Amino acid sequence: MYVLIVGGGKVGSHLAKTLACEGHQVTIIEVDQDRCAILEDLLDGVRIICGDGDEPYVLDEADAGSADAIVAATGHDEDNLVVSLLGKMEYDSPLTVGRINNPSNAWLFTERFGVDVPVSNTAIMADVLKSVSLGDIVTMLRLQADNMVIDEIVLPTAAHAVGKRLADLALPEGSQVMAIVSAGSVVVPRGDTVLNAGDELLILTKTEHEAELRKVFAVNGSAR
Repeated sequence: MYVLIVGGGKVGSHLAKTLACEGHQVTIIEVDQDRCAILEDLLDGVRIICGDGDEPYVLDEADAGSADAIVAATGHDEDNLVVSLLGKMEYDSPLTVGRINNPSNAWLFTERFGVDVPVSNTAIMADVLKSVSLGDIVTMLRLQADNMVIDEIVLPTAAHAVGKRLADLALPEGSQVMAIVSAGSVVVPRGDTVLNAGDELLILTKTEHEAELRKVFAVNGSAR
């Protein structure tokens, strides 16, 4: 089995070592160059790619399309969600496993983000990859942690935001566009990303800011 792990911290490296010792083919993507050098010395038989796992060209280098499983194991829940979404939608991964760092985000991972199995423990990750039948698990989750939600906004042709850059929009404090599905493809949002009619935006925001968020994009009705 070929397993691609994004995130080479203690969790990702321990998982890689466990799987490699069992004879699986493993690649780790790690963004920190110093950590990459450590992983090269620490892990035998594991391919190390130094780069940002949120970037499709880095995932291409790791041959994500051939992976039997993609594990998002970074220390940031937001990054893990983006990796899972890219893995499922762009690379059609049979199985995506997402690490939950903050227990209050246990319901953050949704079907829209392509997370098949959300886990918060390295041992559970290894067990999942060894025992789960690919395609058996589709976990449908929705964030309702504390005062945060993930809103889904689809831009109609007449939306104020169409044709504008993300950087031109004054989002409510604490709100973050986490991913954009445009013309069937996943776009990692940047400040210079131009929004188009029909784009589907997945936005992490505070519950009390949902109405304000809709005003920013000039979209009527519920954002979800």
